[in-house]
Amino acid sequence: MKRFLLFFLSLYFSLGFFVQCSDDPTGAGSEYLKVNSWIRDQMSNYYYWNFVVPRMAPGNLTPGQFFKDILYETDEFSYITDDAETLLNELNGAQYSSGVSPAILSFSDRDQLFMVVKYVYPNSPAQQAGLKRGNIILSVNGQTLSSSNYQELLQINGTVAYGLGSYSLDEGTQQMNVTDLDSIVSVQKEILQLDPVITTKVIETGGKRIGYLFYAQFIDGIADVFMYRLNERLAELKAQEVDELVIDLRYNPGGRITAASQFANALVPLEAAQNEEIFVEFEYNSFLENFYRTSEGTDSENLFLRFQEGPVSMGLERIYVLTTNETASASELLINGLKPYMEVITVGSNTFGKYYGSFVITGTFQSPPLYYAILPVTLKYSNANQETDFIDGLEAQIAASENILSPKPLGDPEDPLLKAAISDILGQSVTENTYITTIASTVNWYPTLSNQLQSSAWFIQD
Repeated sequence: MKRFLLFFLSLYFSLGFFVQCSDDPTGAGSEYLKVNSWIRDQMSNYYYWNFVVPRMAPGNLTPGQFFKDILYETDEFSYITDDAETLLNELNGAQYSSGVSPAILSFSDRDQLFMVVKYVYPNSPAQQAGLKRGNIILSVNGQTLSSSNYQELLQINGTVAYGLGSYSLDEGTQQMNVTDLDSIVSVQKEILQLDPVITTKVIETGGKRIGYLFYAQFIDGIADVFMYRLNERLAELKAQEVDELVIDLRYNPGGRITAASQFANALVPLEAAQNEEIFVEFEYNSFLENFYRTSEGTDSENLFLRFQEGPVSMGLERIYVLTTNETASASELLINGLKPYMEVITVGSNTFGKYYGSFVITGTFQSPPLYYAILPVTLKYSNANQETDFIDGLEAQIAASENILSPKPLGDPEDPLLKAAISDILGQSVTENTYITTIASTVNWYPTLSNQLQSSAWFIQD
């Protein structure tokens, strides 16, 4: 991570001559002037739409408000936090967590909020306490979830008592309900190293050996530990001589470009990796684009990211990827970047639709240090065929959907998304389940802060 941060520090000084700005034009105060001046300088250098950044920074606006006010009108992705340390830990996979990945829902005709466990990290306190995918939680530490308190309750430290509920569907009226089970599960939150490979397995059916891997987010881990583990899991699947591979990215919001690149190296046909073909191309603001071209050359790795031969090559001509509208950013980069070189069949629903990336910029190297971090949209990417701007997401080639209120275990061949992929592999017709229409019209989804970046659909350029 130190290398990662030093990159920004050295680049900032190299680009500093571009910034000629003044401060506090209104004279309305200086409480936030130092932080806002720092924000303004970084945004002037790195922001993809830097033409909207003002030449002067006020001292009377909070940093969060100033940052929000200067964003380009269509930018819903750039992010600021006053807790750089926590953010950097999360980027390395270290989170203060019980090991639950939650979805916060409510029924459209009722005010009641409830949490559904999308998945549980292996060997986490949550798994040890018996929580599992599909569990419904109605309260935290005795407080019923509501739209006004759920984010605060999700961030409670220490021991957390989850009040469980159950889901039911009236077959006659199609009315969905959750009811209190009067059961409590207590879980201790800890700093966890959350390995993004949740589960792998091999499914033998119809004369095929189908590998399955669920991947939660694109993170390297300290000293690339998660990448080593990913390669180990892929090598295990290859050793079992899988004919096909299904990668489950249905809840993957993105992550670091290095993780996506190394994953892609294992998936792309070996010839493309050996020839170092283009994986993705990056486009920046004119200042940054010119800086890279003049200082590093037109083939700079900051302009073109190429495949590299890695420790594992799956040796497949096609892969299946399970997707939903939570599949975002680096997940979409992986799919889009592989498409020019192999068949990538997407199963589920359209992805989120984000073709931008960010730098992580912190003020911790300032003197005195600033404990803020910003993640401005810094670049736009396209694949080797110049395909980008998929504003409505990458289209699912095979439609399938799950009932998040009553889901099958991850990797279960009866899970609707995986079942659709298997059916296509076996040459069978695929019929989409109809209950998703009912779910979509009666359930509201709320953003969560279980990961500071999760609702921002993120990918990070190193």
